[in-house]
Amino acid sequence: MLSEELKQKLYDTGFNNEGTYGGCSQGVLGSVKTNLGHVTEETFTAATALAGGVAASGNTCGACTGGILALGSFLGRDFENFGTPEGLANKERATAIGRKLLERFEKEYGSFTCAEIQKKLFGKSYKMYIPEEKAEFIACGGHGPNGCTKTVANAAVWVAEILEEEGLLD
Repeated sequence: MLSEELKQKLYDTGFNNEGTYGGCSQGVLGSVKTNLGHVTEETFTAATALAGGVAASGNTCGACTGGILALGSFLGRDFENFGTPEGLANKERATAIGRKLLERFEKEYGSFTCAEIQKKLFGKSYKMYIPEEKAEFIACGGHGPNGCTKTVANAAVWVAEILEEEGLLD
């Protein structure tokens, strides 16, 4: 069972990553990498533009996509098994596990899209690619204790809980 201490470390690392550096996907991945391992540098780097709902578009929440990538780092289809029955089985299982994370987002925020989560947290959504709106987002607490920092922190913990439920933690 995940200890409360480990959950707190995951939460705090995710929270601090987002609050200090921005980039919700990388905030989750960085927390998982730091506290649980398995996330490669390549995966972390590849997640750079997922923040703000995929390239600041407001679509799927970056904390959610980062969490899905983190889950896939523990069980995913590798290139060697791309076309094999084992690869297909891993793809199907990873998809089912990823759905669990989406369900957590829907339960907590009513959605797993960045724009909808922003509306719930701040009363409106922001186009992060427009400098004035990004500044307004930051000014309203977007990276504050109840903003995206908390969303990232929650996602990091949820990833660990799902990994544990699935028997994927070492």
